[in-house]
Amino acid sequence: MARQRLPLPSEPKSICILRLSAVGDVCHTVPVVRALQDHWPTTNITWVIGKLESTLVGDIPGVTFKILDKSRGWRAYRDLRREMQGRAFDLLVHMQVSLRSSAASRLISSPVRLGFDRARARDFQWLFTTDRIEAKKNQHVMDGLFGFTEALGIAPPNPRWDIPIPDRAREF
Repeated sequence: MARQRLPLPSEPKSICILRLSAVGDVCHTVPVVRALQDHWPTTNITWVIGKLESTLVGDIPGVTFKILDKSRGWRAYRDLRREMQGRAFDLLVHMQVSLRSSAASRLISSPVRLGFDRARARDFQWLFTTDRIEAKKNQHVMDGLFGFTEALGIAPPNPRWDIPIPDRAREF
């Protein structure tokens, strides 16, 4: 289990998930979000996500989505900073290794910033986290992402990809 510098409450009040893109990886993030919801049903979950990806999963009940529109360049970060101003989370789950996502992570206030282990934390992600998931080699993306729930003491879940399909999509 990953070492945590600051203990979490038994049920955190608020968690921020940071996974901006890509569509496949965002789909793999859904079961992690569902596992967090199942384990901590009263925890407020906010997901910082890319604009395109939010059109796919942005209707998940119980999750507040904050969109980082990468096409807006530096203005997207200004917008995110404005949206996150005055908000603090018990936990940031930093599930993306890119300089873009790490820059976004600096706009999210949280004492515990859980990221990938050093070997998988490309683009200097380890500089933006306080805690890391356990190092494991040759894992499927889904298993690697479940390392976050494992580090939080959540038993391996039965993955749920129940992404709501809005009426407008069914009509289309």
